[in-house]
Amino acid sequence: MQHPEIFIVGAPRSGTTLLRNMLNRHPRLAICYETQFFRYVFARRWAFGDLSDPKNRRRLIAEYISTHRIQRLGMNAADLEERLMREGVSYEAFFASLLACYAGSEGKARWGEKTPHHARFAELLCKWYPGANILHLVRDPRDVVAALQRVQWASNSVLTNARTWLTYNLAASQSSHRPGYIQIRYETLVNQPDVELARICEHLGERYHPSMLIGDNEKVRFRSWSQRSGSEVTNERIGAWQDELSEDSVRLIDHVVGEQGARYGYARTSGTASHWAVTQGFLVAGLEALRLRANRLPASLWHLIHPTKLSKEELLFYGGLRANSLERNQG
Repeated sequence: MQHPEIFIVGAPRSGTTLLRNMLNRHPRLAICYETQFFRYVFARRWAFGDLSDPKNRRRLIAEYISTHRIQRLGMNAADLEERLMREGVSYEAFFASLLACYAGSEGKARWGEKTPHHARFAELLCKWYPGANILHLVRDPRDVVAALQRVQWASNSVLTNARTWLTYNLAASQSSHRPGYIQIRYETLVNQPDVELARICEHLGERYHPSMLIGDNEKVRFRSWSQRSGSEVTNERIGAWQDELSEDSVRLIDHVVGEQGARYGYARTSGTASHWAVTQGFLVAGLEALRLRANRLPASLWHLIHPTKLSKEELLFYGGLRANSLERNQG
């Protein structure tokens, strides 16, 4: 079995969907949409059990392919079930089989996946699939925080969202010693997309195709916040934080990110945050965490009681997202 070769990772709202759409237009590359495999499946391996047991494998398959997240990929359910039963005898083999099936459904030779959260498992992915390519997309932390403030599923806390940027990027960078690792800056990608895509293709051992730059909005099917990623490339969102974040927010982001921002090419642009601003940031983060936990309580309780019932938990989770969106809009 051929192993998945490409994993796009990075902090949420860093342009990972944009990069996924670009690479997926390549005639040989099939980059699967977010599977959240580690959150949905691997984190519950204690509940699903050893996948070398056909009964455990059949139970996982039934639950996982019934989720909207997998159904929206557009694969034939019977073909997917048959392949996973035949090949998914371990968690790494299960994930590989899922992505290979997706590539087959797209008529592509090579395959991979993009889930920002998988940045936290980049090293494990490299151990599972020796030679895998880790495409680490990095974006200005201030623009990432500003973007996270606009989406319904994220925290409304600047401090929390800055921590998210830091956590995901540091995790992905742990694989920087791997031959398959490559760091990509969002700003370079949108300012010089043809040059940067040619560099990425060379890293992947593929020829660059101009078709990778042709937008296909009709294929962006899932969420309103992803619509821009299917259009032609634009750099209009670079520096949007300057109009969307207060000076105190920028100082708080710089406080959280510290010297790591400069490590990725993003120097500080503000003075030092006051002790009161930092204290206030922690208070807001705490209150936001409580609010989000309250909205997600039905899904969390269901997870505790029925950890393998994925589709029901998914419905409850998205119900929590709607509640979060309404509260933020009213606020």
